[in-house]
Amino acid sequence: MNPTTLLTIFVAVAAVAMTIQMIILYALYKAVSGTAAKVESLVVKVETRAIPVLDATASILEDAQPKISAIASNLAETSGIIRERVEHISDATGEVVERARLQAARLDDLVSDTSDKIANTTQFLQNTIFAPVRRIQAILQAISAGLRFMRRSKGAGRVHQTAVEEDEEMFI
Repeated sequence: MNPTTLLTIFVAVAAVAMTIQMIILYALYKAVSGTAAKVESLVVKVETRAIPVLDATASILEDAQPKISAIASNLAETSGIIRERVEHISDATGEVVERARLQAARLDDLVSDTSDKIANTTQFLQNTIFAPVRRIQAILQAISAGLRFMRRSKGAGRVHQTAVEEDEEMFI
């Protein structure tokens, strides 16, 4: 083949390739233009709806910023006060518990001491008062029993003597 023919074929193929590229690029341009138009309409819709919301949010945040700062500082101050009071209450509670323990120990000592004194007093009363009283009571009961026996003996003697006299009279 001849170089000019070859060159002509090459130029023709290059021209067709460039034409196809130009058609593809034009189709891409149209697709991108349509998409850009849709995106632009969406941006307009988002701007019309979002900007008022963003403005309101910014306004709320601006209004709330001093309040939030005040709340945060009050919360920190309150937390410090509560911590201080809890420590004070904890100290006071510890002191009350310690006093209660001391009082309970004193009460226990008092009850033990009182119980010992009652036991000692009871023992003393048993040994010094009740035992002699029982002995005296036993002696008095013995004397009483003896006296009763003697009274019965005298009374029985009279009955016996009277009966003997009556018997003697019958025999005479």
